[in-house]
Amino acid sequence: MDFIVDQYFPLVDALEDELEGLEADIFGEALSRETTQQIYQLKRQLLNVKRAVAPLVDVCNRLMRFDLALIPEDTRPYFRDVYDHVIRINEMVDVQRELLTTALEANLSLIAVPTMIAGIYGMNFEYMPELRWSYSYPLVMGVMLGACGFLYVYFKRLGWF
Repeated sequence: MDFIVDQYFPLVDALEDELEGLEADIFGEALSRETTQQIYQLKRQLLNVKRAVAPLVDVCNRLMRFDLALIPEDTRPYFRDVYDHVIRINEMVDVQRELLTTALEANLSLIAVPTMIAGIYGMNFEYMPELRWSYSYPLVMGVMLGACGFLYVYFKRLGWF
């Protein structure tokens, strides 16, 4: 049982490395649809690990309890050790899922602001008052750059990169 539980550590570590790579992609390259797809794929993988690990918590908890006469007293410390490992893995998966959710939100935030502004100004309205104003284009570009700069500074302060 200890061997089986310990085999989850390299898997969770590999998923954590993949998450760190995705974080670098979110803030380091041009925004792409593939990054969002990779986030969802990693989220699905973490959910599969969570489904596999969650029942082990209950099993290990039951095996280390003192009311079971089938388990000898001298083996209970080993079950406690296995239980501690399962709890650590379970918590690591939960933390990674939370980070992944935040990474997805950051990715969508970085995509949403320029997409929204470009979507509005990409429409062909016949009557748009600011089209007759000579500073409308520089103002829109400034707002777009300012919003992107704000998000960059905000995420940098959060320690995302």
